[in-house]
Amino acid sequence: MQFTRALTLAALAGLSLPAAATLSFDFGDLKYQNGVNSGFLPTDGVRCTSGDLCSSNVDHGTRNGDLTYTVSSVTVHATASFNGGAAAVVQDHDNAWRDGLLNGAGLGVYHLSGNNSDDNITTGEVLTLTFDHAVTITGIGLRAEGHNVTNWVNGATFLLNGQPVALPKGTGEITQQQWTGTTFTFAYGGAKADQFYLSSLDIMDPVPEPSSGALAAAGLAVLGGLARRRRAR
Repeated sequence: MQFTRALTLAALAGLSLPAAATLSFDFGDLKYQNGVNSGFLPTDGVRCTSGDLCSSNVDHGTRNGDLTYTVSSVTVHATASFNGGAAAVVQDHDNAWRDGLLNGAGLGVYHLSGNNSDDNITTGEVLTLTFDHAVTITGIGLRAEGHNVTNWVNGATFLLNGQPVALPKGTGEITQQQWTGTTFTFAYGGAKADQFYLSSLDIMDPVPEPSSGALAAAGLAVLGGLARRRRAR
């Protein structure tokens, strides 16, 4: 019995378990040409404000709903609010978007009627991302007005889950910290608040460990294979 148990543990030690997957949500990759949107698209949304995608028909005064994005097996719902009330999420398009060259904007919030410039995250506005299961954010891309990373004032801040974080002037990327959970809020605020877009997220999607039953079945399969080899000798 002890020999069998030791053999099973040794065999299971050689089994490779899947690692967490790294996934990217590139909200800044949205183009609009010849009446067609392309790039990183939501599974829903309403075309609005001359080529953007919105969570509701903002051109006719409706500001609510969500935009839904799926990458691999991870789905996230983006919603928005203004001073605690409903607002619309907008994915801002940029026909000059090119990967890695800082073109494109990303997600913002609409709360005004008849004002197409109200498309980033500014005073009183909150963008909320809700994932279908817990993930870890490992990288955040942010853009300033003008779809660049230079227009923020020095020392500019925003609020992530209610906590002040520096807006990354000059780089547009935050990679030194990690946040784990299912719901994340991106809001205007902090000691030196400035407006911004959420252009991208890099996340780690944890792969569940096999259950004890699955491990036991794997161990039995390994032992069965070893027994067959011994008989074959």
